[in-house]
Amino acid sequence: MRKIAARVGITAGAIYKHFSGKEEMFDEIFEESGRKLMEVTESMIGIDFTAMSDDELLNVLYSRVSVQIFDMLEGDMQLFHMLLKNDSGKCLEKFRSIYIERSAGFAIKYYDELYKRGIATRKLSERTVYMLSLAEFSMVCEIIADDTCQSGITPEMKIAFMEAMNVLLHGIEAELQIGKTPDNQDK
Repeated sequence: MRKIAARVGITAGAIYKHFSGKEEMFDEIFEESGRKLMEVTESMIGIDFTAMSDDELLNVLYSRVSVQIFDMLEGDMQLFHMLLKNDSGKCLEKFRSIYIERSAGFAIKYYDELYKRGIATRKLSERTVYMLSLAEFSMVCEIIADDTCQSGITPEMKIAFMEAMNVLLHGIEAELQIGKTPDNQDK
C-alpha cells in the first residue's frame, strides 16, 4: 500500500481511509474494469438458440466469440496485467468462476441445440465443455500476465492465440462431427 501511495503521491493513510487493504482496492478496480466483460458474458446467457435458423446457429460457432472478447480486453491490458500480477488470487478466482459458469452454460445450450437439429451428430459432456471454457480462460490469462503484453497484446501473442483458437475450433468441429450425417460419419 505504501508503494501504491507513493506512486500516486499521497500517504498510505489516505488510501486506508477508503480501503481496508490491497484486496479491497483490487475488488473495486476489478469491479470497474471487469464490468464490460461481465456484461458481455451476461448477455450470452439470454441468447435463445431455438429461435435461430440453422445458418445463424452455425454463424455463432464461426463468429469467434472468444476472439471478440479477447479483442475487447486490449484497451484495458495494462490494468488487467497489473491485477493479474498483484492479485492474491481472490479477484481472479471470483472472476474465473463467474466467467467459466457463464461461458460453459452458453456453450452447453449452444452445442445441445446443434445436436437437437442434427447439425452435430455427437454431443459434448458438460465436464468437457467446462474444461474447454477453462482452457480458453487460462490462455487469455497467460497472455495478460505475460510481461511482453503489459502495454498491449503483441502481434506474436495475437497470432498464437488465434492459432490456438483455430485448433480448438477444428477439434470441436471434429468431435461434434458437424456437417456429417449418420451415413458418412466415418468418411
